[in-house]
Amino acid sequence: MMKKVLKIAGICMGYLFTTVAALFCFILLVCLVLVYGPSEDAGKLFVHSCQETSALKFLPYWFLPSDTVDDILGKGNEDSVVKTEPVKEYRAALAYDPADLEELSEEDKADLAATQDEVVYGEPYIEEVNEGIYKGMIMIVPDPSRVVIGTLPSYSTGGVGKLLSKFIEDYGAIGGTNAGGFYDPGGSGLGGCPDGMVLENGVIRYGTDQVYKNVIGISADHRLLLGNWTPQQALDAGCVSAVSFYDGLVLIKDGVPQEGLNSGVNPRTAIGQREDGTMLLLVIEGRHAGSLGATADDLRDIFVRYGAVNASMLDGGTSAIMFFHGEQVTRGSNLLGMRYLPTAMLVMPAEGEEIVAAEDTP
Repeated sequence: MMKKVLKIAGICMGYLFTTVAALFCFILLVCLVLVYGPSEDAGKLFVHSCQETSALKFLPYWFLPSDTVDDILGKGNEDSVVKTEPVKEYRAALAYDPADLEELSEEDKADLAATQDEVVYGEPYIEEVNEGIYKGMIMIVPDPSRVVIGTLPSYSTGGVGKLLSKFIEDYGAIGGTNAGGFYDPGGSGLGGCPDGMVLENGVIRYGTDQVYKNVIGISADHRLLLGNWTPQQALDAGCVSAVSFYDGLVLIKDGVPQEGLNSGVNPRTAIGQREDGTMLLLVIEGRHAGSLGATADDLRDIFVRYGAVNASMLDGGTSAIMFFHGEQVTRGSNLLGMRYLPTAMLVMPAEGEEIVAAEDTP
């Protein structure tokens, strides 16, 4: 009896080993085709896609010399050129066109300012984004004052963050996405230590006096502010709350879509704002058959279509996720479930709005 059991176990182990070996060879073959195949762009895409992950940064160095990899990665946003024509401006939520102000008398300007409190904003809503190779959701929030940055009570190297659903519950929000980056060695980070700065209500919650790349801030008058700043410089620039994501890229700045955005294909989270103040929260799914992921150029083009005049990437990868009215509306790419996060972009309810509790799903 024991011999029969051992024989069956041996056969099963043989099949398992063969399957794993075949899968490894297949992945190896795909990598070799991407790196050494006829398409130079495919090799660059492979390098950027791996470098944007926490666990696979080493992989390009298996197939390419270090100098080649570093050369590919060195052609980033810093050397980009920009288009000369701004994107279309949206002013639907304003009761006036700012260009008309020059023709108004001071008395008319005062009367106009008094009426702006009467502007009625539409409710937040979501739309599916589906371009075949990738899909996701974009949340459109006409009233920018309803978008806030959720933070943890404290931050430390060994600290643990919160699931997005917990952020939503604790803040009484109606939805949101992940936000800033965090210390994530080998993809095992617990979300309690931001990889960059955190500002909250005009206070530096985390960060040193160094310059942080790709700071995403919100001003007191609910404008989206983007830049490379120290925490104090971010405050001086008008940020009341802010996060940063070192590996992220600015997609649109002051109405100008950015070019030269070298990046890979991965799950993504990003934020943008229209001229009229409408906030746009975007999450693109990735690493599954229905959606491989998006490049930075893809994100930029989506925001252009939706009329953003400023837009930037937030943390992506296995952290990319969106909730809306108690439901997880995008599929995460982490096999173990949602990641613990240091910060979140949250959408607050209107006065008296009933909140639906967020439910965790894979």
